[in-house]
Parts: sequence; structure tokens; C-alpha cells
Amino acid sequence: MSHKRDDESPLEHGTFEALRASDDLVPTSEAEVERAEAALPDLELPAGLERYRPREKQPRNLQSPVIKPRFVGYALAATLGALAAAAALAWLRPPPTSPVTSAGGELLRASPSAPAPAPILHFLFHSRCERECCAGSACKTPGPTLATCPSGLSCVACSPDNVNGGPYRLRFGSMITSEAGQKELPLEAPLELCVVGNGGDTVCLPALGEPGGDAWRLLKTVSPLQDLLTGLTIELRKRGEPTALASWKHAVSPTPDVMCKGLAVQLSDGTKTLGRLSVFVEPTHFVELARAAAVPELLKTLRRFEVGGIQPRIYEASQPDARRFALVFGPLDKADAEALRWQILDHGQEATISHGLDFVGNPRPAR
Repeated sequence: MSHKRDDESPLEHGTFEALRASDDLVPTSEAEVERAEAALPDLELPAGLERYRPREKQPRNLQSPVIKPRFVGYALAATLGALAAAAALAWLRPPPTSPVTSAGGELLRASPSAPAPAPILHFLFHSRCERECCAGSACKTPGPTLATCPSGLSCVACSPDNVNGGPYRLRFGSMITSEAGQKELPLEAPLELCVVGNGGDTVCLPALGEPGGDAWRLLKTVSPLQDLLTGLTIELRKRGEPTALASWKHAVSPTPDVMCKGLAVQLSDGTKTLGRLSVFVEPTHFVELARAAAVPELLKTLRRFEVGGIQPRIYEASQPDARRFALVFGPLDKADAEALRWQILDHGQEATISHGLDFVGNPRPAR
């Protein structure tokens, strides 16, 4: 093999030949390699390498490394714990709502969400009697003879409202005939007690209580305050006749004494007293929260209220269907009823004032 190139100079060629002749060049052909090997002196291996033999190639061990038993237990416990946590999470997570396609939209309807519970309304009733009280068992300092009221009122304000007060309801007891009445009155005929208003309106009720009936009867109308102040007129008549057999007329002011003890009515023919009876003048303002066809509906309504200072009552009324029962506070005087009604209205609840003319019998406590 010739290393000479056409563009080499004579000097470079001579240098190359001299190096090759002295074997200072790296052999590049098979003949040059054999000549270089032949020129090498014979050398012996060191004693440490004479017995050297290459290691046999070992087959690769594909078995898994041995894991210590304690490590296996830890790994197994961790795996079981992870599975248990995943199962608990899947159990507690609410199932996703399946979408309703348009094909099933006519058959499946989403159930409406439950309405939020209505908030509890708290209010406290403050009666005028807390500021001024002159009669009744609830008074701290009642009058000398007004600690207990025959009328049943527990608190009577000291100063009557003779301008804006009223109306009032009259409760009549049974008439007791005097000795003169036993002789002169037609006791075999049905007798009536009639209240004559200033406008000529007359409302009557039986003079004698019916056997087995309530001895006290409420007049089926209210008496305006002005009728009382100008003079309350009560007449004893035969039923269906306009002529009075005896009468009583007296100006009435709703003072603590009158509201507590009532009126002692003496029916006279102008010369003799023929009969006697007691009449109570009562407040007749009721604050109505609701009416319903059944008592449970009213009790459900009452659960929305927390009331202090006054007890709610339920009256049966002579109205049909949805107005048969009434949930009320009272009876109260006009000023207290208005104050309580506005307090309820301020809480966003409807409330009205009535005179209880359609109430039947005695009420039941609502709580």
C-alpha cells in the first residue's frame, strides 16, 4: 500500500519513508502488522497471571428478591387500610343524580327541594298594668278591696280611657226576683232582659238562666263606650213585647272598681225593686293570629312563636270550615290589643283584632 499522494513534496516523502523504515509508524496494513509482531521479543507472563482463567458467564437470576416477613406485614396492612378508606369514601359519598334524557323527561320529574323551616318569632307582651295596676290578683299594689276581682280579671289599669277606649262586652247573671217581683211579675211568661242602645237598637237575652245552662250569658253585641258613659239602659220585658215591666239606667265608666266588681243592677217599676242581677263590663279585644278548620293546624302555626307575658288561647267559633277555630290573645283592652298587634305585624306575621262575637263557649289553652 502506498501512502504517496500526488501533491506530496519530495521532502515530505523522504521523511515518511525514513519513519516507516524505522517502524515508528502505526501499522496500517496486514503485512505491516505481521512484520511488527515478528519483531516483538518473546516475553513470559508474570507468575500471578499464568493461572488466570476467565470466569464462566453465570445465568441471570430472574427470581424476585426475598422480602423480609415483617416488611410483608406492613405492606399488607397499608394495602388493606387504603382499600377500607376507599370503600368508606364510596359509601358516604352521595350517589350522583342520573341525568334525565328528553325521552324520559315526561315520565320522571325532579322532586322539589324541601322548603327551609320558618324562623321562630320572639316577642314579649307588655301590658299597661305593668306600669299602672289598681285591681286584680296580678297587681303588686291593688286597692284595699280590689285584690281579687269577681269579674275574673287579674289586672285592671288605674286610669280608664274614656276617650278612645271600648267597646266593651256585657256579661249578665240570672235575675233574682224580689218579694215584690214574686207578687207582681208574670213569672209564668218568658221574661227577657233587654239592653237599649242610644240609637234605639235593642238586644235581649233570657232573664232567668236555663236549667242546666250557664248562669252567666254574654250579650251578643258590644256596647260602645259612649253608650256606657251616657247611660246604660236595661229593661225587663215579656218576650216579644216592647213594654218594660221594670228598668234600670245608670252612667257607667270603666273604672277599676267597675271592671273588677261589676254592676249591681236593681230593676224597678219606679216605686219598687222587682229584680236584681249582676252585670260585668269586660274588655273584648282579641288579637287573632290565625283561623283554621282544625285545632292541629293552629298548634302548628303557634310553634312559630315564642311569646312572653301572655298566654295564647283557642276558641271555637260559630263559623264554618276554615274559620271554625281561632288562635287568639286576649281579651285585652283596646290599647294593649293595638300594641300587641303592631308588634306581631313588625315581625312579618299577619294579625287582626276582633271582638269575639262568634266565639262559642270557653276557650282552651293553646299551650
